[in-house]
Amino acid sequence: MRTDRNDGERATTLTVSPKDSGEELLRFLSVRFVTTSKTALRRLMASGRIRVDGNAAEPSQVLRPGETISLPPELSFPVLPEQTLPINVLHEDEEHLCVDKPAGHPVLPGRRGEGAEFYESLLAMLNREAPEGGPYVRPHLVHRLDRETSGVLLVAKSDRAGRALGRQFERHQVEKEYLGIIEGVLPRPELRLDIPLRRMPGSLLKMEAAPAGGKSASSVVRIRERFGHFALLEIRPLTGRQHQVRVHLAATGHPLAIDHLYGRREELRGAELNAILGRDVAAARAVLLARCPLHAASIRYRHPGTGEPMEHRSPLPADLARFVEFLREADPYE
Repeated sequence: MRTDRNDGERATTLTVSPKDSGEELLRFLSVRFVTTSKTALRRLMASGRIRVDGNAAEPSQVLRPGETISLPPELSFPVLPEQTLPINVLHEDEEHLCVDKPAGHPVLPGRRGEGAEFYESLLAMLNREAPEGGPYVRPHLVHRLDRETSGVLLVAKSDRAGRALGRQFERHQVEKEYLGIIEGVLPRPELRLDIPLRRMPGSLLKMEAAPAGGKSASSVVRIRERFGHFALLEIRPLTGRQHQVRVHLAATGHPLAIDHLYGRREELRGAELNAILGRDVAAARAVLLARCPLHAASIRYRHPGTGEPMEHRSPLPADLARFVEFLREADPYE
């Protein structure tokens, strides 16, 4: 690829090199302009602002050596963000990686760019050795974890790997296990929950149980450790609906100990825990738990390139481990 810029008009042209021959235009541009969304690139093509040899361009157009790609002034080569958030990598190879997402960060930025620290740090980490001008690795998030949920997250490094992993999720071939802390104790050591879900009317975010008219959703929950007034659960979602684990637990009458959407509180302080237990075990103003206690503990799938069975695990993070240890002492099962 050769780049020419006319500073007077601020127009940029790229000349396709022999090694880029056969590449589709959208992919060619997406790995060079990684801070511009594919939707924005498609929009520029549809409006005729990106052209190949002077002609209107299509996203799937196959490039040939020597062709010239004309780009509009607003499409400038990216300045990659700094990695401001440490990311624990559980596995990485040429096709994909599995990371341990920390709590408190959405996996993708909001529409106005808010909450971008995790994604931008991931982008920076993947391209720490990339040549200036690319091609860069664009992270493909093939599934999601809620902002407050920690744990294992798969990231594909290419469209092809993303499609391969995405098909496994669509066919329910990916096995995930979560750990969660609920208030109360389930009536049996293990339950299967078949509770259809739908988006709550009038809400863009919340889901609700909908026995009639909802989309099928199934989870298996098992008590890993009982306390007097709380329990640590293993949860295995058999389907992948939005907020499925949280809504299913709330539907049992035992929501996660903290859940600002489906539970009883936004944080758990000593005074409230003392009232639940009926005795003083903690300083009244102490914050014992400050986020939704849900952790993606393991994931099983097949490698997007070789098909080899893969499994990755993440231990219970420090904040949840501390609370569990506190419950063992302050709220023992008797």
